[in-house]
Amino acid sequence: MKFTTLLAPLALVGTALADGKAVVAALTKVDETTGKLGDAVTKWKGDIFGTLPIIAESTTLLVQVKKGTKTAEESEALDFDATLAVATATNNLVTSVNTTLSALMDAKPKFDKLLMSPLILVTLGLQKRATTDMSAAIIAKVPAELQELAKGLVAPIDASFEQAIDAFHPF
Repeated sequence: MKFTTLLAPLALVGTALADGKAVVAALTKVDETTGKLGDAVTKWKGDIFGTLPIIAESTTLLVQVKKGTKTAEESEALDFDATLAVATATNNLVTSVNTTLSALMDAKPKFDKLLMSPLILVTLGLQKRATTDMSAAIIAKVPAELQELAKGLVAPIDASFEQAIDAFHPF
């Protein structure tokens, strides 16, 4: 009986560490998918059929962000080490998001030519909301004394989305 009582806290520690790793894995998957979307936009020549990989990667990205949100929501509170790992993964994601959204803005004339800019605007709105939800879910798991810092880490993502949405907004 005492042996079981001693092992119970250790089992919880393993779960918390796995949750931190799961959040980092989710952020890494979102980062990779964001990069693939950026690559698809950068390689796009401006033809209608070339939009298919962009649409596919954008959809995949939205799914990955929503999965990341669920992972964060189901996670235990993060300890300091897990928070540090999440911060590192977030920093990598900020770079990918900025690069991808810049590529989208650079490609706007091609989207305009195909009359697809309104679709991109709607997609950007969906992606921004999903990203905001994922950020909030992760920040809620960060220790209270580090939550303001965590909000500051994701602020560039919000700013980049706002800039891209403004670029695609017709008025």
